[in-house]
Amino acid sequence: MNDNITEEDRRSALLVSDAMDSAMAELPSLHDLVPAAVTQGRRRKARARLATAVGIACVAGLVFGSLTLSAGGDARTTVRPATSGTPSPRKSPESVQPEPYRTPVHIAPTSDDERPTANLTSAERKRRAQFQQHAAVLLDKLLPDAVGLIRPVDLDVSRYQSETKDGKVFTIIFSVRPSGDSPDAKPCPSAALAAKGGSCKQATLPGGIKAISLHVFTDSSETMSTSAHFRYGHSDVELTVAPDVEAKASAPVTNEELLATASDSRFLDLVRYADEHPMQKRQTTTQGG
Repeated sequence: MNDNITEEDRRSALLVSDAMDSAMAELPSLHDLVPAAVTQGRRRKARARLATAVGIACVAGLVFGSLTLSAGGDARTTVRPATSGTPSPRKSPESVQPEPYRTPVHIAPTSDDERPTANLTSAERKRRAQFQQHAAVLLDKLLPDAVGLIRPVDLDVSRYQSETKDGKVFTIIFSVRPSGDSPDAKPCPSAALAAKGGSCKQATLPGGIKAISLHVFTDSSETMSTSAHFRYGHSDVELTVAPDVEAKASAPVTNEELLATASDSRFLDLVRYADEHPMQKRQTTTQGG
């Protein structure tokens, strides 16, 4: 068959053969190609696994984020941030300790009648003490600065005491006493009160509550007290600032100022609580009194 090949074809075949030999000579041996191929394959697998892991992490992050943001108020499916403290309880005198704390004034009783807390349970004494703390702090904010710093008296839930920077001491009564079915507060007395140097003001508190405030001589002909009176729910309410008799100082509050205090919603919240959770004995009426 080779004998039939022309000289020109033979030269072309030799050129092709030489080119193939040259190309093969430049390639590495088969033994060298195997590790390179294996290494390249491993790298490709590693890159594929890494890409898969990243993809899974991204998907997981998106799913977790969507659960956290869309779960709403369901605590079983929502991760909530840690809180800085316990949830705020309902703001009532028996559950919240006001700041600043007012050290109670202790007045030694002179008889068993002046020991109204003697037969109370520890829980009830604590409730009353917390109520007085709230009342003392609030009255200190609402009454004029001239009244002084107000503190509760420890043996009587309706009694408080204030002291000014120059040493004057005023007794304050904040009483919410069950009254049964007694009528609403009476209107201001006749002009005879003005003739005696006193005064009376009428006002309507929030909720249509009728109230009066009296500024009258008390304990001596030189000192005057100021008081507000009204009916709330089933209770008779009294807020009085009495004079400092020893210092011959009248109550440093006017009728208008005391009625403004009684009109404050925060004060009426305390009155409402005391009306719903009585801490004083029912008011008794004396015939002819």
